Parts: sequence; structure tokens; C-alpha cells
Amino acid sequence: MKTLQRAKGLASDLVVTQKGNTVTLWSASGVRHTVLDLGAPHLPGLEYARNVLLSLVFSPQARSFLLLGLGGGSIFHMLHAARPTAQVDAVEIDPAVPDLARKFFRIGDSPQFRIYVEDAAGYLARCEKKYDIIILDAYLGEILPPQCASPVFFQNARQRLTGEGLLVVNWLRGDPHQYRRVVSNIGSAVGHPWVLHGYRSRNTLLFAPLREHHRTELVAGAEQLERELPFARAVVRLARRLQPHPLDAA
Repeated sequence: MKTLQRAKGLASDLVVTQKGNTVTLWSASGVRHTVLDLGAPHLPGLEYARNVLLSLVFSPQARSFLLLGLGGGSIFHMLHAARPTAQVDAVEIDPAVPDLARKFFRIGDSPQFRIYVEDAAGYLARCEKKYDIIILDAYLGEILPPQCASPVFFQNARQRLTGEGLLVVNWLRGDPHQYRRVVSNIGSAVGHPWVLHGYRSRNTLLFAPLREHHRTELVAGAEQLERELPFARAVVRLARRLQPHPLDAA
């Protein structure tokens, strides 16, 4: 494995490595933030990032996305491959990250893709745009900043969603008390979340739609998505693993 660059990040040093076609963005503590196969950039190397594609089952007509947390941009590559005409905005608090994404992960600004270097909570508070899907993945190292887990944050996220909108939250399994607070805040501000636990990772994805969905609808939507995607992805299998979160236990 070859080290391509080291950079000073806000939370820790960042390292970019390459082994064959696979480029990885790490923190100095050994946490992988992005894994990208340059030969197939539409399929992220990290399980949770691939599973974000399930958001299109909840919102099949989505044409605007907000990524709160950029990393190397593998989620953008996947969404762009699935919805080539969609508008994607990304917010990244660490100025070193977009520089590395542009240099090593084939990320570039375009009319369809914009990067804002600022705090995710501050962006939501000032933003006037609305998005079909908002994806929260704004970690500093392994820490979700408190301002991105508060009731106000999720209320602001709700205001930025379109009428059929969806909030997706990547949760790194850790403090169970903070997890319960986050789930409760999501449920109060946005809607009852569905849960997808990682099979090979510590990540849990929370999908909080503004309108109610039923499992049969989600599985049928996943079957349709599999037929439409320009690349192979077993989203039906993922949809069958979804579980509605018991909010009364949050």
C-alpha cells in the first residue's frame, strides 16, 4: 500500500493511500472515511456508503441531494451514477477534505455539484434551498459533533426537505444514550425512522421520511430501483432488512 499524501485535518491528520485501483482516505487513528475503486467509482468501498443507495427506495423521484459531510465523495459518485441529472450539494467543515477529494477521488465542482466549506449545522440554519434527500455523515474522526445531533439541527433539516423528503443519518455505533437521543430528536422533528444495521460494519443507517411507508411498498420500490439502475446493486435484499425503529424505546 502506497501513501499518496498526508494532510492536517481539523480533528486529526488525514492520510490518502492507494493499493491497486483502491484509494482510501484515513484519519491518523486508522479510521477509514472513504474507500473508492477508481475502476468502479459508482460503488463505494464502505458498506454503509453503498447502503445509502436505499434512500432512493423511499424517495424514487429525488432530484436534489444534500450531503452533510463529504469525505472522498464516494456517495456523490454513487448518486450521480444512479441519478445523472440530479443536483448534489455537499457541506464539509474540514477544508483539507475537499482538497484531497479533488486531488485523489475524482471530485470536482460543476453546475450539478457544489461544495460548501462550513459547519453543517450553520449551513442548515442559513440555507433557503430545499432538498429531496438530506444525508448526515458529518463526523470528525468518529465523533458526531453535538451541534449536528440537537433538536434544533433536526428541526432545521426538516425545514430544508421537500414535501416528500427524506433524512438519512449515518450512525457509528457507540454511546447508546446519545443514540437514543438522536433517534428521539429525529422522530420528533422529521418522522419515524427505519433502521438498517451494518452487516460487516459498526454503522447503522437511519432513514426518516416525511410520509409513512409500509414494508411492502419499500420492497416493491426496491424491485423497481434494481430494474432501473445502470449498475448492479441488491437493494431488494437491503429493503427486506429494514426495521421500523420503536420510538417508544428511544
